[in-house]
Amino acid sequence: MTSRRALTIFLILASAIAAVSLYVFEPYRAAVSCLLGWTALAIAVYDAENLIIPDVLSLPLIPFGLIAVWLLDGADAEQASVLEHIAAAIAGCGLLYAVRQGYYLWRDREGLGLGDVKLGAAAGAWTGLQGLSNVLLLACVLAISYVVLLRFYKKSSITAMTAVPFGIFLAPSIWVIWCIDFLAVGTKFNLLAATP
Repeated sequence: MTSRRALTIFLILASAIAAVSLYVFEPYRAAVSCLLGWTALAIAVYDAENLIIPDVLSLPLIPFGLIAVWLLDGADAEQASVLEHIAAAIAGCGLLYAVRQGYYLWRDREGLGLGDVKLGAAAGAWTGLQGLSNVLLLACVLAISYVVLLRFYKKSSITAMTAVPFGIFLAPSIWVIWCIDFLAVGTKFNLLAATP
């Protein structure tokens, strides 16, 4: 972090991730949620400052996401669940790589970094196929909203050539959708258990 204010904001966000995780989940899932949330936050901060997503943060998320699915689903998990998350990781990587290559062919310049492609694989590993589409939708909506706000409310000189670090939207979206998916599944199971 380059300033005291930025460090304060980082610590507040990290504390919020921990508070939400500990309030919403049982201890094991809370620990996993904190690790995912803090890693996503670190990726977002690093990408915002350097316009790059370090492999040391993004690549471990892929196997950790698959391990988390396998461990947290426990005895109720079928092998199909892990295989679906592997397929989602491949789909996330492939889709963002296709966008990267398509943009390069269209504009003859890089529009999406390889770090974002790897983060797409991590998104699939953590959230599965349905969650992946939600992660990408949320990240794109946040990124577009950010650009619109910069353009119209701050009257900034943002153009089609302005670099916007997509990782600041993609990484936190993984954590948000992962949490929402667990809450939705938990609520569904609780409701089913309550019915006679």
